[in-house]
Formats: sequence, C-alpha cells, structure tokens
Amino acid sequence: MLKWAVLGLALLTLSAFGRDSLGLNPAEEAAAAYRHDLVAWHLANFPRKWIHRLVTALPWNSRSEMDKRLQIEEFFRVAEDASRISSEIEGVVAGTTRDAATDVGKLEAELEQLTARRNELRNDVEETLEAVISAVIVEEGFASWGEFMFPPVDVRLTDLPKLLVTSPRDAIIRTHEVLLDSRIKVSERDEVEAKLLDKVDLAALVLNIGGVATYPASVPRARPLRWTLQTSAHEWLHHYFFFKPLGQNLHASRNMRILNETMADIAGREIGDRAFQRLGGTIDQSPPTNVEASPEMDHTLEEAGGFEFRVEMRKTRLRVDELLAEGRIEEAEAYMEQRRILFVENGFFIRKLNQAFFAFNGTYAESAASISPIGDELQEYNTLVPDLGDFITGIAGVSDYGQFIRELEQIKARPGDS
Repeated sequence: MLKWAVLGLALLTLSAFGRDSLGLNPAEEAAAAYRHDLVAWHLANFPRKWIHRLVTALPWNSRSEMDKRLQIEEFFRVAEDASRISSEIEGVVAGTTRDAATDVGKLEAELEQLTARRNELRNDVEETLEAVISAVIVEEGFASWGEFMFPPVDVRLTDLPKLLVTSPRDAIIRTHEVLLDSRIKVSERDEVEAKLLDKVDLAALVLNIGGVATYPASVPRARPLRWTLQTSAHEWLHHYFFFKPLGQNLHASRNMRILNETMADIAGREIGDRAFQRLGGTIDQSPPTNVEASPEMDHTLEEAGGFEFRVEMRKTRLRVDELLAEGRIEEAEAYMEQRRILFVENGFFIRKLNQAFFAFNGTYAESAASISPIGDELQEYNTLVPDLGDFITGIAGVSDYGQFIRELEQIKARPGDS
C-alpha cells in the first residue's frame, strides 16, 4: 500500500513540474538545447531509492547508530575533498593555476576515487538523513499516524540542474522558468540570456539553485551537513504542501508563491536544525538563509570588511523599483550593472544583476533582494503560534494571502496575545 502511495506522489510531483511546461514558451524555446530531462531523472532515481530502502529494511542489513554517524562524517568529508579537487582541476585547465608541478592526471585519479567512495556511501547516508528528519516530523505529529508518515521523506544528494528565470524588463515579475542541464557552460548561459533579451525583450538569468522539489527531492551533495538537512526539510515541506491548500494554490498569485517558499524556508530551517542536533550538531546563531535561492547569494547574508550586503542589496532593489515605475528601464539596467560591480569589488560574486535576478530571489521574503512583508508576517505568526506542528498545519491550510492576513489578525486579537 505504501509503495503505491509513494508512486502516486511521484506521479503527482511530475505533473506539478510539468504544469507550467505545457506548450513552448520563449524560455523553453531559447534553452531547448540545454533542457534538463526531469522525467528521465525520476525514472532513474525513484526506483533505485526505494529498492535500496527495501534492501536495507532486511534485518541482516541493519546498521548501528555509530556506523550511521561515521558514514555521514565520511560522506561529507569526501564530498568536500572532491569539490576542492574538482575546483583545482578547473583552475589548471582554465589557466588560473600556474603551478608547473601540478599533475592533472594525478588529481583526476584522486577525484575518481573520491567520487566512487561518495557514491558508495550515498544511499546509506540519504537513508539516515531521511530517518532523522522523519523523526522530528513524527515528534511533531502533524504528518504522521504513529510511525507512518505521508509523504515519506525522500532525498537524493546529487548535482542540481540550473534554473533559467525570465522577467519583463519594465517590471520585476517572475514569468517563465526552465530547468537546464547542470553541465551548461557560462558562455552558454550568456547565449541563452542574450537570445531572450534580443528576440523577445525579456530579462533572463540562468542561475544555481539550492534544491528542487522532485521526488526524491534533489539536494546538492557538496554542502555542509546542517545546510543539507535544512534544504532537505525545505523540499519535503513542498511535498507536504502539495496535498494542502497552500501548495495547491502555489500559482494562484505572486503572494501565494512567496508565502509558500518563505514558509518552507522558515519551517525547513527549524526541522533541519532539530535533525542536526539529533545527529550531535551544535547550533550557532548564524543569520537565516533562503536555502532554495541561488547559492551565489548564500554567503552574501553576512557582512564582509564593513560592507553591509543586506543594506546595499535592499537599497538597490528599492531604487530599481522606483526607476522601473517611472518607465526609466535603461537607467535602471545601467544602475543595476553599477551596483553589481560594487558587490563584486566587495567580495560578493554576482554574475548578472537584472530584473530576473530580483524576480527569482524576491520570491524568498527573507532574502535581501525581496521587498515583501511576508517574511516578517510569518515570523510574527510563528511567535504567536510557537508549536512547530501547529505553525506548519496552520499555514498549510491557507488558500489565499488574504486568508493568511485575516488569520494572523485573529491570532493577534486573542486575549493574552497583545
């Protein structure tokens, strides 16, 4: 019964991703040569995940808690080493590393060994991460009946596709989006973006993303453990919301999309942090991250050398909105390029700063690139409804932004909440 329920979930997830891809929109046409084959990805990964799950459920394949933790430590250590060596090889090939003693062949052989070991560990590590996240959710009781959870947590640590996002030039609006092959080159990104600008007058950006709510969820395999748990929880929440009014009305309005993504950020961090603590991790007071937004933005949530990124990015967004509202499109674009150079000079790499950049990152209300009040509103709701399960189920039942605001006002008006 569980097998068929999960299969149904996979098919529903596929239909959700295909919903905006029926027909050929300008972004799909411009990027046709680089499309990520989502159906093939599901067919390759979904059965493997569940076959492994069935095999590991056999009594003689059980692992001790110590073995699980050691596997996690090794996996993330190996993934970090593989990422470092891969970057070193790219530097040699690109000519930015000029050490004559560098032996590329030796590096490639080492990378091959690390990759093989990472792949050996991956299935078991994914099972452990899924189990610890599930334990937190079961503890809260909002998506479980005893030990049965729906939807089951299912994660694939993998190389993520890129995302092509478009926006009109005269406003910041997230219009078309297409998943692209993870191996697309920077020059090919530029080509796709230029084609959309020249042919259909759309601002476009091909960017890195932090996760995809496929089933199993696609999560980067070369990031730290805490971030990985937060992202995995974020993507699971999208699966959970899919069966609730919040997820079913995702595309009803811009505010509903922001509410959905920001809710997954806030609750995903809390679930992920509780899972991290279960694995023995210590939580510091680092600033919040919008885990699904472009990793090119991740480190920019901190200050560097006195340069206040969040302040400067918010200032940029507000000024761009003013210029676009006045119809001064070229001036807004020139201003964004000036600001991009400023960010780069202060150590914050942003390849392209345009309307599509703000349209995408603005979907996450806690992002410095967003001007939405929804982040603060959700945090206020969370303060008034501190139980994590009640917070998640309350927001999951929201079918439009107006309902969310009304419910927030009702909670604020309760005796003792003032």
